[in-house]
Amino acid sequence: MELNSTRYDFSDPFNLIASTIMVTNGIFGIICNVLVSYVFFAVPAEQTSFNLMCVFRSIGNAIILFWGFGATFIPILLKGSSPFSKIYETIVIISCNNLYVLVQFSGVMIAGNRFCAMFFPLTYAKVFNIKITSILLTVAFLFNQAEIGYCLVTIYRRSILVSDSNTRLTKKICYITFSALDCFTLFSSYYLAWVPNLNPNCHNQEDMPNPLNSTAILLGLLILMNIATFSKIYFFYKSTETEKETMKRKTRKNKVLFCQTVFQDGIMLIDMLFTFKLSGLSDERYWTFISGTLVWQSVHSIDGFVMVMFNERLTFLKRRLFGNLEESNRTNIQMMTSVHH
Repeated sequence: MELNSTRYDFSDPFNLIASTIMVTNGIFGIICNVLVSYVFFAVPAEQTSFNLMCVFRSIGNAIILFWGFGATFIPILLKGSSPFSKIYETIVIISCNNLYVLVQFSGVMIAGNRFCAMFFPLTYAKVFNIKITSILLTVAFLFNQAEIGYCLVTIYRRSILVSDSNTRLTKKICYITFSALDCFTLFSSYYLAWVPNLNPNCHNQEDMPNPLNSTAILLGLLILMNIATFSKIYFFYKSTETEKETMKRKTRKNKVLFCQTVFQDGIMLIDMLFTFKLSGLSDERYWTFISGTLVWQSVHSIDGFVMVMFNERLTFLKRRLFGNLEESNRTNIQMMTSVHH
């Protein structure tokens, strides 16, 4: 395995290909997510509660793509060994995973936003005004940073302590246990993915949380809210077909925003599927790279792309990418109508 004399750096074809894919994917994702944030801050009309949650999400995506993948994982793949200390590498992995949890939380808020807009339209403006949304997101961010800070303090304290193998500290929040033992979480240039230290002395199974439980609860909540919102939109849309154009326009907008929410939740669902089920199918390097790294990175890149495609101020990109197809469809419809007449 990784202990042989083969060097897994840029001279290894698979490492080079994987690095190239990650660079391309990362640049694309960073551009998309930065565009979403730029439009929000540059256009006052876009500063709504829903868009604020999207910006919160896009900033988290951009940090993970730049700091985690671009500035940490890719250099390790190209060099074949980590140019960073074990403590720093562990900090990056823990921070990016905690930021990912924050991105997932914003997804729950977005789904709740659409749910409230459809079922409680009279109170929506009060519950989801931009000030309250800012407070909720700030509290979530501070709580997330407190979790990361607790991890970092634990790592620092344990890295300078000298103790025997019986000294152990369990860390619940980070899903990782740190002690004076070598219990760091590192990125492997062989597996092309981050690998936790599975030394049994590093973990206390009784205190270790089951991430599958919280993920299942999160997923179940998203599915229930999305089904309820879809049902409301469908029946409300049918009942307002003969209403005024203003009402139709509002309904269409809710429909579009709901579609964006479903796309984003679907991306997260795919990542959960690979994380908890498909990643264990094989230990081959290509599969650990796909299931452990590429899917994770693509989640944040595609998430930014989805937000760009549904952003009204960035529809010029949609026209650039799909304009010819849409124009062709309109032409075909016109031709068919002419022939019919």
